[in-house]
Amino acid sequence: PRQWRDDLSIRRYGFHGTSHSYVSRRAASLLDRPLEETALIVLHLGNGCSATAVLAGESIDTSMGLTPLEGLVMGTRSGDVDPALGAYLSRVADLDPQAVDRALNKESGLLALAGVSDLREIVDRAQAGDEDATLALDVMLHRLLKYVGAYAAVLGRVDAIILTGGIGENSPLVRARLAERLGLLGVLIKLAI
Repeated sequence: PRQWRDDLSIRRYGFHGTSHSYVSRRAASLLDRPLEETALIVLHLGNGCSATAVLAGESIDTSMGLTPLEGLVMGTRSGDVDPALGAYLSRVADLDPQAVDRALNKESGLLALAGVSDLREIVDRAQAGDEDATLALDVMLHRLLKYVGAYAAVLGRVDAIILTGGIGENSPLVRARLAERLGLLGVLIKLAI
């Protein structure tokens, strides 16, 4: 509603802007193109995660909204959930808004799925056959693929998909699985320092 926008400043603020801005400029340089001529998808992946579609150096869509809860599955945050979830949990589980907020921000995501929020441990456990860790990894990758696909459509073309943050920089498994599934977009892995 307009009153929320005008009086309460409700906006999609997004997060990790400094990271997205820097890596977009760096990617343009590596592509040997002016930033104004690029269409990029930036995946900032760490314990907090966000995706941003960047066209001509400007963010045109981002996975995080008013708060950092929306979007990708994170270490302890759920990411996208049905907006009616809080009301439902209030009715069926007698949870107050603070309990729902705490659960979605601090007790969900990878932690809820696998029992730990550290992706390194989740990968090790998944490779050893742990079903909960495998599920957590699969859910995280599914959400990443969903956002990349949507942003590719929004941008109209994709010159590069940039992964940054602790997971993006240090998880070859995540990079490989993403590239494998994004082959239809012509994705190739190229490491840049």
